[in-house]
Amino acid sequence: MDHEIDRRTFVGWTGAATGALALAGCLGEDGDENGGERNETDEEPNETVDVAPPFPEIEDKPDAVYVPTHRESMRALEPIAAGDYRLAPMLSYPHPFWTVTGDGEDDVQHVVPDQMRGVHMMFTLWDAETGVVLPVDSGAVVRLSRDGERVGSPQSMWPMLSQEMGFHFGDNVPLEDDGTYAAEVELPPLSARTTGELAGRFDERETATFEFDYDQEFRESVTDIEYFDEQRWGDRGALEPPGQGEMPYSQLPEVDAFPGTLLVDSDGERPDTTADLPRSGDAAFLATVLESDHRLADGDESYLLVSPRTPYNRVPLPNTAPTVTVDRDGGAVTDEPVPLGQTIDGEYGLHYGTSLEDVALRAGDTVTLTIRSPPQVARHQGYDTAFLEMPPIELRVPEDDG
Repeated sequence: MDHEIDRRTFVGWTGAATGALALAGCLGEDGDENGGERNETDEEPNETVDVAPPFPEIEDKPDAVYVPTHRESMRALEPIAAGDYRLAPMLSYPHPFWTVTGDGEDDVQHVVPDQMRGVHMMFTLWDAETGVVLPVDSGAVVRLSRDGERVGSPQSMWPMLSQEMGFHFGDNVPLEDDGTYAAEVELPPLSARTTGELAGRFDERETATFEFDYDQEFRESVTDIEYFDEQRWGDRGALEPPGQGEMPYSQLPEVDAFPGTLLVDSDGERPDTTADLPRSGDAAFLATVLESDHRLADGDESYLLVSPRTPYNRVPLPNTAPTVTVDRDGGAVTDEPVPLGQTIDGEYGLHYGTSLEDVALRAGDTVTLTIRSPPQVARHQGYDTAFLEMPPIELRVPEDDG
């Protein structure tokens, strides 16, 4: 399934040695009752290809994060150094996923592989110094070769979310022949603003290279599927992320790690954990006002930090377009909606923020957070129906942050 490098436009924005790694799966197509199909071809027996095992559909999925039907096997390769970047490649068989390239449910596309010969290629990218997973939004390109000859066309990767891998990027990559492939991954400069220990870094293109074997042994190793109890399918919830290893997981800090005046919703109760945060489209939103002496603030202005995350595993939600308006005593304080810029910080991770010009927030002020575009990221099963229809959230500056 070849894609042009400029095929999309965005609105805004555990590791181990080589071997089988169990990760959350993507929803596949219905198949036979045997748990797998055999694609008998005219090739020699050692060229026989196992296609994806059949996966059942879930009816009446909630408009929220839900438990998927299964867990599938992936092959994790050794992490690669590329400048300050660290990159972990992961491979599985080609399988469906969902893309979001617009403002709602009508802009969700179920992407089904054109052919089953090939791999589903995924990458987690992070900063070598801090371990912070980095938000590649577009422009990461993979080029393949075999025996020194180019294979296929350069392929642009989708930014993606999955329950056990968190934020990553990848796509299905067709392969006609068995053999050893060399992959070259071109990493663009980060488009998000960088702050803290990440400030002034990742503004150069880098290239990472690795090799992998594609053969019948690989195909058999990645088709080991663990199905969950059918009564759990579609329940609200999420799979546990993996334990820490060589590859970090894109998990944001909990609520108590953020300083400043935490905004509250209409009930006025201060949230203690992500589960207590106000939600829109099942995304949890932390919003806090940092005083002018904080390192993120600009000059004498305070800084509004908004940290959207998945409700269970605290995975950041990149490539969205939030704005805020402020009202006081029934009147507007802001002349027009204030956009929040996507930022990646060494301490607070991915968030959206702005220094508040001419707006000195006071106790009792109403801050309305509007999500102009849902996260423009592809989703694995369990996230495909969440974070789509995202109504505004009305927050309030509390009288006492304690």
